[in-house]
Amino acid sequence: MAEQHISIWEFLFGGGLLSVTLIIILIFSGIAAIVFFGQKFYALNRENQVDPYLLKNVNDLLNDGRIQSAVDFCRRDNSPESRSVEKGLNRLGRPISEISNAMETHAQIELHKAEKNIGFLATLSGAAPMLGLLGGVLILTSTFGTLSKTETVISQNILAADFYKALAPTVIGLIVGFLSYIFHNILVAKVDYLLMKIQFHTNEFLDIINKPA
Repeated sequence: MAEQHISIWEFLFGGGLLSVTLIIILIFSGIAAIVFFGQKFYALNRENQVDPYLLKNVNDLLNDGRIQSAVDFCRRDNSPESRSVEKGLNRLGRPISEISNAMETHAQIELHKAEKNIGFLATLSGAAPMLGLLGGVLILTSTFGTLSKTETVISQNILAADFYKALAPTVIGLIVGFLSYIFHNILVAKVDYLLMKIQFHTNEFLDIINKPA
């Protein structure tokens, strides 16, 4: 018997309407995940760029009594860290606890902005494999229903063909889920790093304004 080779196109779209519909949904979900990851990764990289001399310059300006110049410098830098320091500068003269609370609150706001919509990838990483598996199970369920009404030889051929079709949505679902899981973890690591830098700058700024005269 001659060997039959099935192309990737036939593997993906050679099944029934249910299989093709699920695969199209999963493929578009995967494309959406890739586009979202690229945009978010680029945005977080930009947010993670901060003037390495931010605190030194702010300290020098404060030593010269130029508080407004320090505020303007933070606004020009316009990074999450500088925005947090700016919150502290705007409250100079108030109790340290009040300044600290204001900066911590702003850090939470920056964290919320950085985490926005990242949960989409976490949801997709779990939903895509389940959707693919559901498609495979439904295809096989339909196949076994057909097998009960056919002859043995024909049944074997139908089972072999439909089992192959059932693998397509399952495979695509696993691939989309795996990529979404990796993308999600990368972005979470970026957000954690950003939060760590904000907290570092907050603590250093509090030390600057609270140092002995």
